[in-house]
Amino acid sequence: MKQQNALLAIIVAAVTVAAVVAGGVLASRQVPRAEAVADAVPLPALATTPRPTTPPVPPPATGTPPAAPSTTPRPPSTAPSVPSSVPVATPGKTATSTGPTKITLAVDKLVRGRLPQIPYLVGREVRGGAGAPLRIPGTADILEIARVNGAVLALTTDVNGSRVLRLGGDDPKSVPNVNRMKINEEQTGAAYAASGPSGSPVEGGTLYADSGDQLRSLKVTTGWNFQVLAYVKGKVYFQSASHLGTGGTTSTYQWTPGAAEAESVPTVPRLTTLSADAEVAATMVLLNDAGSCSAITEVATGKRLWKTCDYYLNGFTPDGATTFGVQSGDEGYCSLSQVALDAKTGRLIREWKGCFQQVTAEDDEHLLMVAVAAGGGGDDADLAIIRCAISTGDCELAVPVSPKTRLRLAK
Repeated sequence: MKQQNALLAIIVAAVTVAAVVAGGVLASRQVPRAEAVADAVPLPALATTPRPTTPPVPPPATGTPPAAPSTTPRPPSTAPSVPSSVPVATPGKTATSTGPTKITLAVDKLVRGRLPQIPYLVGREVRGGAGAPLRIPGTADILEIARVNGAVLALTTDVNGSRVLRLGGDDPKSVPNVNRMKINEEQTGAAYAASGPSGSPVEGGTLYADSGDQLRSLKVTTGWNFQVLAYVKGKVYFQSASHLGTGGTTSTYQWTPGAAEAESVPTVPRLTTLSADAEVAATMVLLNDAGSCSAITEVATGKRLWKTCDYYLNGFTPDGATTFGVQSGDEGYCSLSQVALDAKTGRLIREWKGCFQQVTAEDDEHLLMVAVAAGGGGDDADLAIIRCAISTGDCELAVPVSPKTRLRLAK
Protein backbone atom coordinates (compact mmCIF):
# COMPACT_ATOMS: atom_id res chain seq x y z
CA MET A 1 0.00 0.00 0.00
CA LYS A 2 1.16 3.55 -0.64
CA GLN A 3 1.29 4.50 3.03
CA GLN A 4 3.19 1.31 3.93
CA ASN A 5 5.86 2.01 1.29
CA ALA A 6 6.17 5.59 2.46
CA LEU A 7 6.72 4.47 6.03
CA LEU A 8 9.42 2.03 5.00
CA ALA A 9 11.13 4.74 2.96
CA ILE A 10 11.54 7.14 5.88
CA ILE A 11 12.51 4.63 8.58
CA VAL A 12 16.19 3.94 7.88
CA ALA A 13 18.78 2.29 10.11
CA ALA A 14 22.44 1.56 9.43
CA VAL A 15 22.67 -2.01 10.62
CA THR A 16 19.29 -2.75 12.15
CA VAL A 17 16.41 -4.19 10.24
CA ALA A 18 13.52 -1.79 9.72
CA ALA A 19 11.09 -4.66 10.16
CA VAL A 20 7.47 -3.75 10.58
CA VAL A 21 4.45 -5.87 11.01
CA ALA A 22 3.59 -5.18 7.39
CA GLY A 23 5.79 -8.08 6.37
CA GLY A 24 5.56 -10.13 3.22
CA VAL A 25 6.89 -13.45 2.00
CA LEU A 26 6.59 -16.37 4.39
CA ALA A 27 10.00 -17.52 5.59
CA SER A 28 10.94 -21.05 4.65
CA ARG A 29 11.79 -22.03 8.22
CA GLN A 30 9.19 -23.75 10.36
CA VAL A 31 9.25 -24.70 14.01
CA PRO A 32 10.95 -28.13 14.08
CA ARG A 33 8.08 -30.11 15.54
CA ALA A 34 4.65 -31.35 14.52
CA GLU A 35 1.75 -29.32 15.88
CA ALA A 36 -2.02 -29.24 15.59
CA VAL A 37 -3.56 -26.95 12.96
CA ALA A 38 -7.12 -25.60 13.08
CA ASP A 39 -9.37 -22.88 11.72
CA ALA A 40 -10.05 -19.85 13.91
CA VAL A 41 -13.18 -19.84 16.09
CA PRO A 42 -14.94 -16.84 17.66
CA LEU A 43 -13.93 -15.41 21.00
CA PRO A 44 -16.34 -16.01 23.88
CA ALA A 45 -18.50 -13.10 24.95
CA LEU A 46 -16.94 -10.53 27.26
CA ALA A 47 -13.53 -11.93 26.49
CA THR A 48 -11.64 -8.69 26.91
CA THR A 49 -11.28 -5.94 29.44
CA PRO A 50 -10.44 -2.38 28.41
CA ARG A 51 -7.00 -1.20 29.45
CA PRO A 52 -7.09 1.86 31.73
CA THR A 53 -6.58 5.16 29.99
CA THR A 54 -5.82 8.62 31.27
CA PRO A 55 -8.77 11.05 31.12
CA PRO A 56 -8.37 13.89 28.65
CA VAL A 57 -7.07 17.17 30.00
CA PRO A 58 -8.21 20.57 28.75
CA PRO A 59 -6.02 22.14 26.05
CA PRO A 60 -3.47 24.48 27.61
CA ALA A 61 -2.63 28.02 26.71
CA THR A 62 -0.70 28.41 23.48
CA GLY A 63 3.05 28.62 23.86
CA THR A 64 6.23 27.46 22.23
CA PRO A 65 8.37 25.04 24.26
CA PRO A 66 11.82 26.31 25.21
CA ALA A 67 14.71 25.11 23.11
CA ALA A 68 16.58 22.23 24.67
CA PRO A 69 20.36 22.34 25.15
CA SER A 70 22.50 20.93 22.35
CA THR A 71 24.34 17.81 23.33
CA THR A 72 25.93 14.62 22.13
CA PRO A 73 24.84 11.25 23.59
CA ARG A 74 27.50 10.05 25.98
CA PRO A 75 27.95 7.18 28.40
CA PRO A 76 27.02 7.98 32.03
CA SER A 77 29.96 9.36 33.96
CA THR A 78 29.81 7.12 37.02
CA ALA A 79 27.61 4.10 36.37
CA PRO A 80 25.76 2.25 33.63
CA SER A 81 22.36 3.61 32.73
CA VAL A 82 20.85 0.56 34.44
CA PRO A 83 22.82 -0.39 37.57
CA SER A 84 24.65 -3.69 37.32
CA SER A 85 23.45 -4.54 40.83
CA VAL A 86 19.87 -4.94 39.64
CA PRO A 87 18.86 -8.59 40.20
CA VAL A 88 18.50 -10.90 37.24
CA ALA A 89 14.99 -10.23 35.97
CA THR A 90 13.59 -12.94 33.74
CA PRO A 91 9.94 -12.43 32.83
CA GLY A 92 8.08 -13.57 35.93
CA LYS A 93 4.81 -14.71 34.42
CA THR A 94 4.59 -17.80 32.26
CA ALA A 95 2.01 -17.71 29.48
CA THR A 96 -0.51 -20.54 29.41
CA SER A 97 -2.46 -21.84 26.43
CA THR A 98 -4.91 -24.43 25.21
CA GLY A 99 -6.03 -25.57 21.77
CA PRO A 100 -4.12 -25.81 18.49
CA THR A 101 -0.84 -23.97 18.07
CA LYS A 102 -1.25 -23.10 14.38
CA ILE A 103 -4.47 -21.51 13.18
CA THR A 104 -5.50 -20.51 9.65
CA LEU A 105 -7.70 -17.41 9.56
CA ALA A 106 -10.55 -16.62 7.17
CA VAL A 107 -11.07 -12.97 8.08
CA ASP A 108 -14.39 -12.58 6.26
CA LYS A 109 -15.89 -15.47 8.25
CA LEU A 110 -15.08 -14.16 11.74
CA VAL A 111 -17.95 -13.04 13.97
CA ARG A 112 -18.27 -9.46 15.13
CA GLY A 113 -16.83 -8.55 18.53
CA ARG A 114 -16.48 -5.26 20.34
CA LEU A 115 -14.48 -2.31 19.06
CA PRO A 116 -10.75 -1.93 19.81
CA GLN A 117 -10.03 -0.56 23.26
CA ILE A 118 -7.05 1.45 22.03
CA PRO A 119 -6.97 4.31 19.49
CA TYR A 120 -7.29 3.25 15.84
CA LEU A 121 -7.71 4.87 12.43
CA VAL A 122 -10.53 4.30 9.92
CA GLY A 123 -9.90 6.22 6.73
CA ARG A 124 -8.84 9.61 8.09
CA GLU A 125 -10.76 9.42 11.37
CA VAL A 126 -9.11 8.57 14.69
CA ARG A 127 -11.44 6.59 16.93
CA GLY A 128 -11.20 4.75 20.23
CA GLY A 129 -9.18 5.46 23.33
CA ALA A 130 -10.09 8.36 25.62
CA GLY A 131 -11.64 10.96 23.35
CA ALA A 132 -14.19 11.66 20.66
CA PRO A 133 -13.59 10.73 17.00
CA LEU A 134 -11.40 13.26 15.20
CA ARG A 135 -10.72 13.61 11.48
CA ILE A 136 -7.13 14.19 10.31
CA PRO A 137 -7.18 17.15 7.88
CA GLY A 138 -5.48 17.22 4.50
CA THR A 139 -4.67 14.53 1.96
CA ALA A 140 -1.23 13.32 3.10
CA ASP A 141 -0.87 9.61 3.81
CA ILE A 142 -1.31 8.79 7.51
CA LEU A 143 1.38 6.42 8.75
CA GLU A 144 0.92 6.38 12.53
CA ILE A 145 -1.46 7.86 15.11
CA ALA A 146 -1.58 8.48 18.85
CA ARG A 147 -3.87 9.93 21.48
CA VAL A 148 -1.99 11.67 24.28
CA ASN A 149 -4.09 13.29 26.97
CA GLY A 150 -6.45 15.62 25.06
CA ALA A 151 -4.48 15.74 21.80
CA VAL A 152 -4.28 13.59 18.68
CA LEU A 153 -0.93 13.11 16.93
CA ALA A 154 -0.63 11.88 13.35
CA LEU A 155 2.57 11.05 11.49
CA THR A 156 1.90 11.87 7.84
CA THR A 157 3.88 11.93 4.60
CA ASP A 158 3.48 13.44 1.13
CA VAL A 159 5.68 14.85 -1.63
CA ASN A 160 6.92 17.50 0.81
CA GLY A 161 8.18 14.94 3.31
CA SER A 162 6.97 13.63 6.64
CA ARG A 163 5.66 15.49 9.68
CA VAL A 164 3.75 14.98 12.91
CA LEU A 165 0.47 16.91 13.06
CA ARG A 166 -0.45 17.99 16.60
CA LEU A 167 -4.23 18.36 16.79
CA GLY A 168 -5.90 19.79 19.88
CA GLY A 169 -2.59 20.44 21.62
CA ASP A 170 -0.22 23.32 22.23
CA ASP A 171 1.95 24.97 19.58
CA PRO A 172 3.72 24.10 17.35
CA LYS A 173 0.96 22.58 15.22
CA SER A 174 3.37 20.29 13.36
CA VAL A 175 6.94 18.95 13.54
CA PRO A 176 8.69 18.16 10.22
CA ASN A 177 11.02 15.33 9.16
CA VAL A 178 9.84 12.75 11.70
CA ASN A 179 10.51 9.10 10.90
CA ARG A 180 8.77 7.11 13.65
CA MET A 181 6.49 7.63 16.64
CA LYS A 182 6.14 5.56 19.81
CA ILE A 183 3.49 5.89 22.55
CA ASN A 184 3.87 5.08 26.23
CA GLU A 185 1.65 2.45 27.81
CA GLU A 186 -0.36 5.03 29.75
CA GLN A 187 -1.14 7.00 26.55
CA THR A 188 0.05 10.18 28.25
CA GLY A 189 2.92 10.82 25.87
CA ALA A 190 4.51 10.01 22.55
CA ALA A 191 8.14 10.19 21.47
CA TYR A 192 9.62 10.74 18.03
CA ALA A 193 12.84 11.84 16.33
CA ALA A 194 13.44 14.29 13.50
CA SER A 195 16.53 14.51 11.33
CA GLY A 196 17.14 15.67 7.78
CA PRO A 197 14.50 15.76 5.05
CA SER A 198 13.66 12.44 3.41
CA GLY A 199 16.38 11.53 0.95
CA SER A 200 18.81 14.08 2.45
CA PRO A 201 20.46 12.40 5.46
CA VAL A 202 22.25 14.66 7.91
CA GLU A 203 24.25 14.00 11.05
CA GLY A 204 22.46 14.56 14.33
CA GLY A 205 18.80 15.18 14.99
CA THR A 206 16.20 16.24 17.53
CA LEU A 207 14.31 14.04 19.99
CA TYR A 208 10.80 15.00 21.09
CA ALA A 209 8.65 13.94 24.03
CA ASP A 210 5.09 15.07 23.33
CA SER A 211 2.33 15.11 25.94
CA GLY A 212 -0.02 17.16 23.78
CA ASP A 213 0.08 20.12 26.14
CA GLN A 214 3.87 20.19 26.31
CA LEU A 215 6.57 19.44 23.73
CA ARG A 216 10.04 18.84 25.17
CA SER A 217 13.06 18.34 22.94
CA LEU A 218 16.73 17.42 22.95
CA LYS A 219 19.14 18.37 20.18
CA VAL A 220 21.69 15.64 19.41
CA THR A 221 24.70 16.70 17.36
CA THR A 222 26.28 13.39 16.34
CA GLY A 223 25.01 10.08 14.97
CA TRP A 224 23.01 9.06 11.91
CA ASN A 225 19.62 7.48 11.21
CA PHE A 226 17.95 8.33 14.52
CA GLN A 227 15.00 6.13 15.47
CA VAL A 228 12.86 6.18 18.60
CA LEU A 229 12.18 2.59 19.64
CA ALA A 230 10.29 2.86 22.94
CA TYR A 231 8.83 5.29 25.47
CA VAL A 232 8.81 3.33 28.72
CA LYS A 233 8.70 4.33 32.40
CA GLY A 234 9.27 7.97 31.61
CA LYS A 235 12.30 7.39 29.39
CA VAL A 236 12.71 7.64 25.62
CA TYR A 237 14.87 4.89 24.12
CA PHE A 238 16.44 5.60 20.75
CA GLN A 239 19.18 4.40 18.42
CA SER A 240 21.67 5.98 16.08
CA ALA A 241 24.54 4.76 13.92
CA SER A 242 28.14 5.95 14.09
CA HIS A 243 28.41 6.25 10.30
CA LEU A 244 26.08 6.73 7.37
CA GLY A 245 25.60 3.55 5.34
CA THR A 246 27.12 0.15 6.04
CA GLY A 247 30.00 -0.45 8.41
CA GLY A 248 28.78 1.78 11.24
CA THR A 249 28.13 0.77 14.83
CA THR A 250 24.58 0.96 16.17
CA SER A 251 24.14 2.25 19.72
CA THR A 252 21.15 2.58 22.04
CA TYR A 253 20.52 5.58 24.32
CA GLN A 254 17.93 6.64 26.85
CA TRP A 255 16.71 10.17 27.52
CA THR A 256 14.55 11.42 30.36
CA PRO A 257 12.45 14.26 28.92
CA GLY A 258 13.65 17.54 30.38
CA ALA A 259 17.21 16.29 30.92
CA ALA A 260 20.04 18.08 29.14
CA GLU A 261 21.67 14.94 27.80
CA ALA A 262 21.10 11.32 26.85
CA GLU A 263 22.87 8.30 28.30
CA SER A 264 24.19 5.17 26.65
CA VAL A 265 22.51 1.79 27.25
CA PRO A 266 25.41 -0.50 26.34
CA THR A 267 23.68 -3.77 27.30
CA VAL A 268 21.22 -3.63 24.37
CA PRO A 269 23.06 -1.97 21.45
CA ARG A 270 20.67 -3.38 18.82
CA LEU A 271 17.37 -2.87 20.58
CA THR A 272 14.11 -3.74 18.82
CA THR A 273 11.57 -3.11 21.58
CA LEU A 274 11.21 -3.07 25.38
CA SER A 275 8.85 -4.65 27.88
CA ALA A 276 6.58 -2.25 29.78
CA ASP A 277 8.76 -2.44 32.89
CA ALA A 278 11.96 -1.80 30.84
CA GLU A 279 13.59 -4.89 32.36
CA VAL A 280 13.57 -7.13 29.28
CA ALA A 281 14.21 -6.26 25.63
CA ALA A 282 13.89 -7.88 22.25
CA THR A 283 17.20 -7.36 20.46
CA MET A 284 18.61 -8.09 17.02
CA VAL A 285 21.60 -10.43 17.24
CA LEU A 286 22.07 -11.32 13.57
CA LEU A 287 21.01 -9.83 10.26
CA ASN A 288 22.01 -10.98 6.77
CA ASP A 289 20.49 -11.60 3.36
CA ALA A 290 18.99 -14.91 4.49
CA GLY A 291 17.10 -13.52 7.48
CA SER A 292 17.63 -12.44 11.06
CA CYS A 293 17.93 -13.73 14.63
CA SER A 294 16.36 -12.15 17.71
CA ALA A 295 17.01 -12.59 21.41
CA ILE A 296 15.21 -11.77 24.64
CA THR A 297 17.78 -9.88 26.69
CA GLU A 298 17.99 -8.51 30.23
CA VAL A 299 18.47 -4.76 30.06
CA ALA A 300 20.32 -4.60 33.39
CA THR A 301 22.99 -7.16 32.51
CA GLY A 302 22.87 -7.79 28.76
CA LYS A 303 22.31 -11.49 29.44
CA ARG A 304 20.49 -13.28 26.60
CA LEU A 305 17.70 -15.39 28.05
CA TRP A 306 16.97 -17.15 24.77
CA LYS A 307 17.47 -16.72 21.04
CA THR A 308 15.46 -17.51 17.92
CA CYS A 309 16.32 -17.43 14.24
CA ASP A 310 12.80 -18.52 13.28
CA TYR A 311 11.10 -15.26 14.28
CA TYR A 312 11.69 -11.51 14.33
CA LEU A 313 10.36 -10.26 17.69
CA ASN A 314 8.86 -6.77 17.79
CA GLY A 315 6.49 -6.49 20.75
CA PHE A 316 5.45 -7.54 24.27
CA THR A 317 2.13 -7.76 26.04
CA PRO A 318 1.85 -5.21 28.90
CA ASP A 319 2.57 -7.85 31.56
CA GLY A 320 5.72 -9.00 29.72
CA ALA A 321 4.58 -12.64 29.68
CA THR A 322 4.24 -12.85 25.90
CA THR A 323 6.40 -11.57 23.06
CA PHE A 324 5.11 -11.46 19.49
CA GLY A 325 6.47 -11.03 16.00
CA VAL A 326 6.70 -12.45 12.50
CA GLN A 327 8.61 -15.12 10.64
CA SER A 328 12.27 -14.23 10.14
CA GLY A 329 12.71 -12.95 6.59
CA ASP A 330 9.14 -11.66 6.23
CA GLU A 331 9.16 -8.36 4.39
CA GLY A 332 6.94 -6.63 1.87
CA TYR A 333 3.23 -5.95 1.61
CA CYS A 334 2.08 -8.17 4.47
CA SER A 335 3.26 -10.87 6.85
CA LEU A 336 1.85 -14.32 6.20
CA SER A 337 1.88 -15.25 9.88
CA GLN A 338 1.85 -13.67 13.32
CA VAL A 339 3.33 -15.53 16.26
CA ALA A 340 3.06 -15.28 20.04
CA LEU A 341 5.77 -16.84 22.20
CA ASP A 342 6.32 -17.31 25.92
CA ALA A 343 8.72 -14.48 26.80
CA LYS A 344 10.28 -16.54 29.58
CA THR A 345 11.08 -19.71 27.63
CA GLY A 346 10.63 -18.97 23.91
CA ARG A 347 7.91 -21.62 23.57
CA LEU A 348 5.65 -21.04 20.57
CA ILE A 349 2.18 -20.42 21.99
CA ARG A 350 0.30 -19.50 18.83
CA GLU A 351 0.78 -18.92 15.13
CA TRP A 352 -1.99 -17.30 13.11
CA LYS A 353 -1.76 -17.67 9.35
CA GLY A 354 -3.18 -15.02 7.04
CA CYS A 355 -2.01 -11.68 5.63
CA PHE A 356 -1.26 -9.09 8.31
CA GLN A 357 -0.16 -5.48 8.04
CA GLN A 358 0.13 -4.47 11.69
CA VAL A 359 -0.13 -5.98 15.18
CA THR A 360 -0.13 -4.61 18.72
CA ALA A 361 -1.16 -5.80 22.16
CA GLU A 362 -4.56 -4.62 23.35
CA ASP A 363 -3.99 -6.07 26.83
CA ASP A 364 -2.20 -9.02 28.46
CA GLU A 365 -4.43 -11.57 26.73
CA HIS A 366 -5.32 -10.13 23.31
CA LEU A 367 -3.54 -9.02 20.16
CA LEU A 368 -5.12 -6.64 17.66
CA MET A 369 -4.13 -7.11 14.02
CA VAL A 370 -4.80 -5.22 10.81
CA ALA A 371 -5.55 -8.12 8.48
CA VAL A 372 -6.18 -8.32 4.74
CA ALA A 373 -9.55 -9.88 3.95
CA ALA A 374 -9.33 -9.59 0.16
CA GLY A 375 -7.27 -7.89 -2.53
CA GLY A 376 -3.58 -7.61 -3.18
CA GLY A 377 -1.10 -4.81 -2.65
CA GLY A 378 -1.90 -1.14 -3.03
CA ASP A 379 -4.97 0.77 -1.93
CA ASP A 380 -7.49 -1.76 -3.26
CA ALA A 381 -7.24 -4.22 -0.36
CA ASP A 382 -10.19 -4.91 1.92
CA LEU A 383 -8.91 -4.65 5.50
CA ALA A 384 -10.26 -5.50 8.94
CA ILE A 385 -9.02 -5.20 12.51
CA ILE A 386 -9.25 -8.52 14.31
CA ARG A 387 -8.82 -9.47 17.96
CA CYS A 388 -7.17 -12.79 18.84
CA ALA A 389 -6.85 -14.39 22.27
CA ILE A 390 -3.35 -15.61 23.02
CA SER A 391 -4.39 -18.33 25.47
CA THR A 392 -6.94 -20.00 23.15
CA GLY A 393 -6.17 -18.70 19.65
CA ASP A 394 -9.82 -17.66 19.14
CA CYS A 395 -10.38 -14.57 16.96
CA GLU A 396 -13.17 -12.09 16.19
CA LEU A 397 -13.73 -8.93 14.18
CA ALA A 398 -13.01 -5.75 16.15
CA VAL A 399 -13.53 -3.53 13.08
CA PRO A 400 -15.45 -5.21 10.24
CA VAL A 401 -14.07 -5.64 6.76
CA SER A 402 -13.65 -2.18 5.24
CA PRO A 403 -13.29 -2.15 1.43
CA LYS A 404 -10.48 0.07 0.19
CA THR A 405 -10.24 1.89 3.52
CA ARG A 406 -7.05 2.58 5.45
CA LEU A 407 -6.96 0.98 8.93
CA ARG A 408 -4.19 1.56 11.47
CA LEU A 409 -3.60 0.88 15.16
CA ALA A 410 -1.91 3.18 17.65
CA LYS A 411 1.23 1.50 18.97
